[in-house]
Amino acid sequence: MVSRPDATLHLASLLTQGPGSASEVEGQGLLEPGEALLESYDLRLAEPLAWELVVRRAGGEDDFLVEGRVSGSALLECRRCLVDVPTDISVSLIFPMVYKPGQKELVLIEGVEDAEETLSFGDPSVDFTELLLQLFAINLPLTVLCKESCRGLSLDGVNLNEHPDQETKPQKGTEPSPFEVLKDFDL
Repeated sequence: MVSRPDATLHLASLLTQGPGSASEVEGQGLLEPGEALLESYDLRLAEPLAWELVVRRAGGEDDFLVEGRVSGSALLECRRCLVDVPTDISVSLIFPMVYKPGQKELVLIEGVEDAEETLSFGDPSVDFTELLLQLFAINLPLTVLCKESCRGLSLDGVNLNEHPDQETKPQKGTEPSPFEVLKDFDL
């Protein structure tokens, strides 16, 4: 599959009513967004994101439903040693969609009270790139470890996983810790 910088589906066949008109449009591919878009979501990818979407009629003339999945591997820094850790994420999505002619881009309308979030579009060519990136980004973990036994960095900034002999030991003649007085504190 060839990587593309967008995840666009052409929904014109769903917007026409009549015999022989399509009841769903499917699409899939590899998404490799531009650097500016990745930076706006603070994302670094190890590989292009795989995506698949299906848009179906949902009963009404202008009502649709989009279902799909986006998955891939993001690069996150280990919270102890700061090396890049590939982190696999897979996100499923399902949103109602409504057609509003004249609207230029895909918009997520926040739900009010009990109503759910809805996607609104006005152009038959709908680019789902930002929605997929947003869902992928918000499902990333806050922190990761390269391995459970990660030793982190020394005070000099040396990765102790690669150079365990570099662990900084207190030198003789240095000042004691200000917390040293608490070592015999009886609770």
